[in-house]
Amino acid sequence: MATKKTWVIITAKELVVTLMALCCIVSSVAPVLGASLTALNADGNNNITPGDLIDITGTGYDNNSEVTVSSTVNCWKPIVDGKCQCTMEDFVIPANTSFDLSVRRVLDNVTLVIKWGIWWTVKPGTTSFFLFDYNTSTSTSKVSSKKIPPALAGTYSIDVLGRAVPNETNCTMITTAELDVYTDATGNFSLENVNTQGIPICNFTISATDGTNSASTPLNVFQLGDASKDGQVNAYDCAAIARYWAGIPGYDDSSISKEAAEGLAGNCSKVELEDARCLARYLIGWEDSIPCGCT
Repeated sequence: MATKKTWVIITAKELVVTLMALCCIVSSVAPVLGASLTALNADGNNNITPGDLIDITGTGYDNNSEVTVSSTVNCWKPIVDGKCQCTMEDFVIPANTSFDLSVRRVLDNVTLVIKWGIWWTVKPGTTSFFLFDYNTSTSTSKVSSKKIPPALAGTYSIDVLGRAVPNETNCTMITTAELDVYTDATGNFSLENVNTQGIPICNFTISATDGTNSASTPLNVFQLGDASKDGQVNAYDCAAIARYWAGIPGYDDSSISKEAAEGLAGNCSKVELEDARCLARYLIGWEDSIPCGCT
């Protein structure tokens, strides 16, 4: 028996209504673009030398909502003489910023030595402004702060000191600073002329979330000559890069900036990579002289 075909004829008006309904269905299942975040210097890129002013821009967040902007620094430092030490020199802390830090491979709570006008030492029990916590199972010391009031905002130097776990070669410090901002009616926000003074030469990431939408972006923090990534250019950079080439434990690609060492020529305490290689070879008796003619 042949199958009977049935033809359905619709009017132009019905066709338009049908197409509109299909468009609504498609749009309801189409992927929604998420939030995005940029952090750029005056040249429009994310290659940051400490002290650069950067503009942070976020889009795609909820309209007229609170967004938490976080900057996270992840540093690896060689353990020297049984001590873990991480330094932030002349670090700019805006008002209403809170921060926390986590230091791994230490025996107990770390000590903060902070310069704001004068040097003052912060340990557990010395102030209620900082909260200390030590996890024995992970050998991790954590310190968190309340929001910095406007009267205390400014430029700080901070030394983080801890007793290292025996037989370890590196310690790790993760520092996160948070600041709350608000989006406009289109879900966008911006922070202009954010000062990067005092940022350590480490892995650096900026993130922002409103609880539903999140985004992050890295910064390539670089200081020419600072091979040891301690925020300063001095004789220790010569020693650090030489130890790197000599293969001394604790001096590896995570703790040394080989690119920064390229700018160290012209001074006996500042050497190029090839000079540092020569120094390393001299220290183990493979060369008759050391770089730059130093004695």
